[in-house]
Amino acid sequence: MNEVNQHRQQARLWISWLVVSVLLGYGVVQTAITAAKLFTH
Repeated sequence: MNEVNQHRQQARLWISWLVVSVLLGYGVVQTAITAAKLFTH
């Protein structure tokens, strides 16, 4: 029972990290696109 709970906690940790990295990546991509548009014009 305890082992399952530990796995669930670890999964939740991975999911939260995944969400954070996706959001950060998205922000970086948007910034890069905006910068590219500014520099090309």
